[in-house]
Amino acid sequence: MNNFFHKLSILLFSTVLSVVPSVSCLTAQDEPVEFNEHIRPLLSNKCFACHGPDANKREAGLRLDRQESATAVLASGIRAIVPNDLNQSELWQRINSDDEFTRMPPPEHSTPLSSIEKQLIKRWIQQGANYQTHWAFIPPKRPPLPKVATKDWARNPIDVFVLSNLESKGILPAQPAEKEAVIRRLAFDLTGLPPTLGDIDAFVADDSPDHYEQVVEKYLASPAYGENLASVWLDLARYADTNGYQYDTERKHWVWRDWVIHAYNTNKSFADFTVEQLAGDLIPDATPHQVLATGFNRNHGITIEGGVIGEEYRTEYVMDRLTTTASIWMGLTVGCARCHDHKYDPISQKEFYELYAYFNLVPERGQNGFQPQMQVNSPLAEHRLSSISARITTLQGDLTTAQNDLSGLERWAQTLVKQGNTWRVLKAQSATSSGGTTITPQADHSLLISGVNPKNDIYTFTFETDQDNLTALRLQCLTHPSLPGGGPGRHGNSNFVLTGIELTATSIADPRQSQKINFHKARADYNQPRYNVTAALDPNTSTGWAVDGPTRKEPATAIFESKEAFGYEGGTVLSLTLRHEAPFGTHGIGRPRISLSSKPAHTLPFDAIDAKIFDAAKLTPAERSEEQTKLIVDYYQSKFSPARRIKDEIKRLQNLQSGGFPATMIMRDQPGIRKTHILHRGQYNEPTTEVSLGTPAALPPLKPGQAQNRLGLAHWLTSNDHPLTARVAVNRYWQIFFGNGLVKTTEDFGNQGTAPSHPQLLDYLATEFVDSGWDIKHLHRLILTSATYRQSSKVGRLKYRQDPENLLLSRGPRMRLTAEQVRDNALSISGLLLNTMGGASVYPYQPKGIWLELNNRPGYSRAYPQGTGEQLYRRSLYTFWKRTVPSPMMKTLDAPEREFCTLKRSYTNTPLQSLLLLNGVQFVEAARHMAANLLKLPFKSDRQRITHGFRLATGRLPNDDELNLLTDAFQQQADTFRHDSPAIANLLNVGDSPADKALDPVQLASWTAFCRILLNLDETITKG
Repeated sequence: MNNFFHKLSILLFSTVLSVVPSVSCLTAQDEPVEFNEHIRPLLSNKCFACHGPDANKREAGLRLDRQESATAVLASGIRAIVPNDLNQSELWQRINSDDEFTRMPPPEHSTPLSSIEKQLIKRWIQQGANYQTHWAFIPPKRPPLPKVATKDWARNPIDVFVLSNLESKGILPAQPAEKEAVIRRLAFDLTGLPPTLGDIDAFVADDSPDHYEQVVEKYLASPAYGENLASVWLDLARYADTNGYQYDTERKHWVWRDWVIHAYNTNKSFADFTVEQLAGDLIPDATPHQVLATGFNRNHGITIEGGVIGEEYRTEYVMDRLTTTASIWMGLTVGCARCHDHKYDPISQKEFYELYAYFNLVPERGQNGFQPQMQVNSPLAEHRLSSISARITTLQGDLTTAQNDLSGLERWAQTLVKQGNTWRVLKAQSATSSGGTTITPQADHSLLISGVNPKNDIYTFTFETDQDNLTALRLQCLTHPSLPGGGPGRHGNSNFVLTGIELTATSIADPRQSQKINFHKARADYNQPRYNVTAALDPNTSTGWAVDGPTRKEPATAIFESKEAFGYEGGTVLSLTLRHEAPFGTHGIGRPRISLSSKPAHTLPFDAIDAKIFDAAKLTPAERSEEQTKLIVDYYQSKFSPARRIKDEIKRLQNLQSGGFPATMIMRDQPGIRKTHILHRGQYNEPTTEVSLGTPAALPPLKPGQAQNRLGLAHWLTSNDHPLTARVAVNRYWQIFFGNGLVKTTEDFGNQGTAPSHPQLLDYLATEFVDSGWDIKHLHRLILTSATYRQSSKVGRLKYRQDPENLLLSRGPRMRLTAEQVRDNALSISGLLLNTMGGASVYPYQPKGIWLELNNRPGYSRAYPQGTGEQLYRRSLYTFWKRTVPSPMMKTLDAPEREFCTLKRSYTNTPLQSLLLLNGVQFVEAARHMAANLLKLPFKSDRQRITHGFRLATGRLPNDDELNLLTDAFQQQADTFRHDSPAIANLLNVGDSPADKALDPVQLASWTAFCRILLNLDETITKG
C-alpha cells in the first residue's frame, strides 16, 4: 500500500502539471457551459423569485426556469433569451444595463451579478442557451465505472468514483486509518457504542484478509445496530413522548419506536419500511405490526387546549404529514407551495393540495385528536410471550394452594389491633342532587353519580352513626369505568372542583339537639396547583379543591378536621352537603365515599382499614360471627396472604401479555369523510378549488393499476423509476457516516439545493440500492468496506485547505458523537450502561424544577419524575422526550426539540458542553464507576492504570508525552483530595448509586476526578 501511495503521488503530480495550461482556458468560448451545473444555480438564486415557477409572483409573464417561456416572445414583443444572439437577448441587455431602474436583478431583490456570472450567461447564450431538466428529476441510471490511473487503491466501485474525482483535481487520498481508529469509527457508526478493548485487541491482532469484513458483519448483526439507526429515524419522524403545543401532555407512543428498532435489526427492506409506515393500514390483510408502523405519521404534535378551532389544528396535522413525507422521501421543500406556487421548484399550489389529499382522510379531530388508536404488542417483546404464558400457567397452579393458606391470618389480626384503627365507612341513608343527577349506592358504600351533568350541582347525603367524639371526616373521590376519561371527576377531562363542604349533626334520641360542624383544617393526598383542598372551606365559589383530572387519572382523598369533637350518645344523624358551583361548571365528584374517625385528627392517615375489619380483628376466631369471619378472611386474602402476591404477579404478566402495551395512534382512512380544496394563502377557513389525489407533473406519474390512496403513493415513492427516493435515502445514509451527504443540502434536492459533489457515485449508489431490493444492510456494508471510508482523518494542513469540508472525500470522516452517543459512551466505558432493548421511555438525571419552570400550565404541570435504579442507565434512545422542555443534556449536545422533522442536526462546540461533561450528574457518576473499576484491576502502578483508562476512553494507547501529562494531572488531583475531606464527600455522593465502601475514599475521589478528565477529552467524544 505504501508503494501504491508513492506511485500515485508521482502520477498525480504529473497530472497537475499537465492540467495547469487548461485551467486558464476554462473561460474560453469553446468551453461548454452546462445549464444544471453553471446556469440553473445562478438563475435560481438571482431570478426565480420573480421569474420562476410561482405564477402569482411572476413579473412580466417571464418564466426563466423553462426554455419555452424564456425564449418565447413576451407581451412586450421582446424575447428574454434568443439562443446564439446576445444582441437580441433582453436578458443580456438587462443584466448589463447602466440604468438602475432597468438593470436586473433589481437591487432590492438580490445582489448584482458578478463579472464571472455575467460571462457564464454570455457564453451559455452564445452556445445556444440549452436547457436541461433538473438533475434530481431525472431517474438515475447506473453509470459505468470511470477510468482511473491505478486500481490498487480501490476496494469496491465507490472508491473508483471517488478516486477518479480526486485524480482530476490532483489530490491524493489519505493513508488508511490506524486499526484502533477504524474499529472505533465503525463501532460508533453501526452501533452507537464504543468497541470493547477485547474487540480492539482481537481486530489489531488479526491479519487475515477478511478480518475487517468480519467485524462489519458482527456489528451489523448486533441488536445495538437497530437502536443506533432508530435514533436517527426518530429525528426524521419527529418522535416525542409528549403532545407538544401549550400543555405538552404525555403520550405513550413508544411501541412504534420498538417497531422501528425491530425493522432495522431484521433488515426490513427500505421499500417495505416506507410502504408500511406510510400506508401499512391499507395493505390487504395487513398484520397488526404493519398497521402499527403507520404511527410514523401520528408523531406530530396534538393540542388539547380548550377554545381552539378544531379544523385549524387538524389542517396543521395534515400539513405536517405531507411536508414530513416529502422531506424524508423526496428531499423537497413542498411546504413552500402551501400558500402559492413554489418559487424555485416545479411544484404548483394545486399539486401541493393534490398530495395533501392523500393524508386528508383520517377521521381525527383538531382538539384531542388522538384517535384512531390500536393496541398492539411490541415486536421486540414477542419472543418473551411464550415464556410468560408458561409462567402464568405455573402461578395459577400455585394460586389454589395459596388461597387456602390462612396460617398468617391471626398473627396479622393481632398486629392490626396493636396498631389501632382510624376510619369507619358510612352507608348513606339518603342521597339527593340539586341538579337532578342519578345517585346509585355501591357495594363498598360509595355513591356513583350518573345521568345529567348540570353546570352546578349540590349533593346532600344523610348517614347514621353510633360513634361519638368524632374528630374528622374523610372524603374519598374514587374512579369508575363509567366516569369520563377514567378519572374521579364528571367533567370531560376527568376533573372535579369541590367549592364547599358542610356537615350538620343531629341527635337521634333528641332531634332538638343539632349543631353545624366547623371544619377548621383540611388536607388531601393530592392538590392541583391553585386548587388546594383548603379552598373548599371558604365561601368563595370561584375557588375549590381540584385534582388535575386531565393528566392524573387516579382517586383522591381529603380529610376535614373538626374544630371540636361531635356526635351524640344514642346515635347521630349526619347531613353532608358537597357543593360544586365553580363558574366553569360540570365539575362534580363522580364517586364519593364518606368515612368518620374519632382518633386524634392530626394522626389520621388517608388509607386506613375500615373499622368493621378492625372490630372483627379484635375478636378471637370463636367469637367472630360468620359475616365477620368472611369479612376478615376476604380482606386478608386480598391484601396480605401469599395468594395476593401470586395474583399480582399473574396480573402483571397478563398485562405484559395482552394489555401491557399502551394503545398507539395509527393511520386509518375513512373514504368520503371530507373533500380536499386548495386553501387560499394556506388558511384552513378559505377553501377554493376542489382537487383530487395527484402527484407533481415534474415527476413520473403513478403507474396504471396503482391504488388511488396512500398505499398507491407509497408504491409510487418506491417505484424503480422514481428519481428522488433512492437518491435521497442513500444520501442520508452517507451523511450518517461522513457528516455530509453527497448532496450537502440533505433537506433540499431542488433548485436551491447544492449539486452533488459526486453525481455519478450518487446515481451508482441509488441504482445499487434499488437493485439490491432496497437492502439497507447491503448499502451500509458497501459504504463501510470501501477504502474511502477507511481513510485516516489525520492529514496535514495543506490537505485540509484543499478540501476543508471533506466534500471531495480526500480523507476519512471525523465528527463529534451525537448527543445520545456521548452519553451512552460514558455509560458504556464506566460499566453502567443497561443494555435492555425496547420498552417505555425512562427519566434519567436532569436539573430539578426545569419542567415546572418552562412548562408551567395550571392543572397540567407536573414535576420531572426522575427514574431510579437501572432505569437511570438505559440507552439515551429511550430518554423521555418532552417537546417543550427536551432533556437539557441532549439539548446542550445539539439534539433537536422534535417539534418538526429534523433532517440534519447541527454540530456545535461550546464551553457549556465541556461544563456538562465535567459536572453533569450522569458524567460524574460514570467517572466514579469508571474509577472504581480501574482501582479493582490488578495493576502494579498508576501509570498502568492511567494507560488502561485512556484506552477505555479513546480506544488507543497514549504516547509518552500524553502519558506524562496525564500522570501529572492525576497527581494534582490526588494531592488535592488528600487534604480536603468535604470535597471527597461531595464528589462521591453525586448520583443515585452508592460509592463502593470497600475502596479508599481518597483514592476513589482522586481517580474519579481523573476519569472526569478522560470523559471530557475531545478524542473521547469524537469518532475519527
